[in-house]
Amino acid sequence: MKDIERREDLLLIMEKFYDKLLVDETISFFFTKITNTDKHLEEHFEILATFWEQALFLKGGYHNNMFQKHKDIHEKSAFTKEHFDTWLKHLYTTLDEYFKGEKVEQMKTQALNMATVLQIKFSQ
Repeated sequence: MKDIERREDLLLIMEKFYDKLLVDETISFFFTKITNTDKHLEEHFEILATFWEQALFLKGGYHNNMFQKHKDIHEKSAFTKEHFDTWLKHLYTTLDEYFKGEKVEQMKTQALNMATVLQIKFSQ
């Protein structure tokens, strides 16, 4: 297996990751009921790919406020530790199914860091 190398790899990861999220009843409602993310997945994947390109390859281009977007959702329906654990589980599984290498491990670490920070901020 190869490491994550380009935007197309990130788009594949997002597609396969969301395939898991959208069928998991413990978390899918955030994408189908609390938001309408499921109605514009391709656009959402492009935004996420840009975010991860910036995080992994320092490409720049991501201009959204990731924290504020998730805070807005949290205020409608609170994220729990279980939601973050489920999100991480599906991301890690997706990464391990398709890729292996330094960028994969970096993405896992950054995802864990983001989930941890969001949990801390949302519990204050």
